[in-house]
Amino acid sequence: MEEAKVGSQYQNELLARCARGQHDVETKYGMCGIITAIACFPCGLICLFKDSKKRCARCGEPCE
Repeated sequence: MEEAKVGSQYQNELLARCARGQHDVETKYGMCGIITAIACFPCGLICLFKDSKKRCARCGEPCE
C-alpha cells in the first residue's frame, strides 16, 4: 500500500513540472521527411526538420 502512495506522489510531481512549463520534450520525425532527407541529402534535411513534431513525453502537450 505504501508503494502505491509513493508512486502516486511521484506521478503528481512529474505532472506538476509540466504545469510549470518544464516539459520532457520528445521529437518525432515523419516518414516523408525521413525519406526525403535520405533521397535528397543534404538539401533534404530541411524537409526532415519541417516534418517533425515536438511533444511532452509525460503529458502529451505539443511543445515548441
